[in-house]
Amino acid sequence: MAVDVRLSGWWDELRDSLWLVPTLTVLIAVVLPPLLAELEPLPTWLPPDLVFGGTPDGARAILSQLAGATITVLALVFSLTVVALQMAASQFTPRLLRTFLRSRRVQLVMSGMVGSAVFSVGVLRLVRSEGEGIDAFVPRLAVTAALVLSFVAVGLLLYFIHYVTQHLRVDVVMHEIVTFSTQQLAVVPGDRETIPDRLAPDPPAGAVPVWARRDGFLQLVDIDRLSDAARAAGVRLRLRPTLGDWVTKGTTLAWGGGNDDDTGPGGRDELSALVHRHVYLGIDRTESTDLAFGLRQLQDVATRALSPGINDPTTAALAVTQMSSVLCRYAAHPLGDDVVEDEDGQVRVAAPRPGFAALLELAVGGARRYGRTDPEVLAALLTLLIDVAEHVADSADRGEVVAVQIDRVLASAELDDPVDEERVARIGRVAKETLRSGSRVATVADAT
Repeated sequence: MAVDVRLSGWWDELRDSLWLVPTLTVLIAVVLPPLLAELEPLPTWLPPDLVFGGTPDGARAILSQLAGATITVLALVFSLTVVALQMAASQFTPRLLRTFLRSRRVQLVMSGMVGSAVFSVGVLRLVRSEGEGIDAFVPRLAVTAALVLSFVAVGLLLYFIHYVTQHLRVDVVMHEIVTFSTQQLAVVPGDRETIPDRLAPDPPAGAVPVWARRDGFLQLVDIDRLSDAARAAGVRLRLRPTLGDWVTKGTTLAWGGGNDDDTGPGGRDELSALVHRHVYLGIDRTESTDLAFGLRQLQDVATRALSPGINDPTTAALAVTQMSSVLCRYAAHPLGDDVVEDEDGQVRVAAPRPGFAALLELAVGGARRYGRTDPEVLAALLTLLIDVAEHVADSADRGEVVAVQIDRVLASAELDDPVDEERVARIGRVAKETLRSGSRVATVADAT
């Protein structure tokens, strides 16, 4: 139990790193040439025209050229990667860097380039010329494989250039964020029959604080094992931070209480160890089980596009539209705090999660504040609320949250043109009527 959550956190960091897959590829490229050399002489059924048939000197020349050219191309790939990261950070948001680095396509290209160069060098050291009692030896199959890998490396370079140019398009970036964000719903408990967000109870009476032992973002909580451990220890726990929140060392990470024994210094230490064994604090925020992170990335794109230095309301409106896709999926799913109860209905462990109101405010708030003077952004926000209203019209709690946001968007509008004012007001009326009826009563184009 103590290792699972830490291994999971470490594995997430390794999996999203840029060096893990290339390193594994290098190890394979080092081991493979001697194995291929063991197949010499080649079987008679293998057509000789399909394998390298040159001299040792010719093999050395080819392999040296391949290794040098591949390393040169690898330097180009690294340069393109750095440029892509800089552009993603400056144009969109620095929080997209992890999204780019974890891309399996990027890791595949880097692995192919590095593996091809290392494989050529590994084959080169096996080539021997005749002299002083040494027989000439050319691992023909390995040399042929090196030639094939060089063509693969060229194809990977062309693919990577295509991928980078496509990946720097804002609509492609946002689509990937939406796809990954909606996948996180699979790890959120959804077996409750009621849609209203569940709120965790306050810390139990006489609860003692558990202080964080290190700084970091709360990335993972193994709530099932934590509840089992808390039940075995006879304590009840309530975590303070929400997944994705920053936790400062020495501040309250959780509250614990309910133990029959006196929770003195020794009991407090044991309680702290119990909690820390089942949570993971990382150096950066990740998408793992964090429903708000994708919306935060899209909101960053929208607010950055609305900054005076960029002034791109079209991109801001597009980001708002993409957030609508995420929120409509969240709207039909149970949200709120994650609570584990005992058979008697008493709460054993409670872990905060963002509710529907918090997620909707995260999606709408920034664009509402910074785009209040742009009719296109306001129209996009109201259209988002119309989309969400169709999904929450049968839920009084969530419907009220949407109604409040519609009023806040309309109240924040600062438009000088009467035509723009009337257009936004009409879309607002459509949003309110959609919320009342449960389905769209008109298109936004009709409302304009």
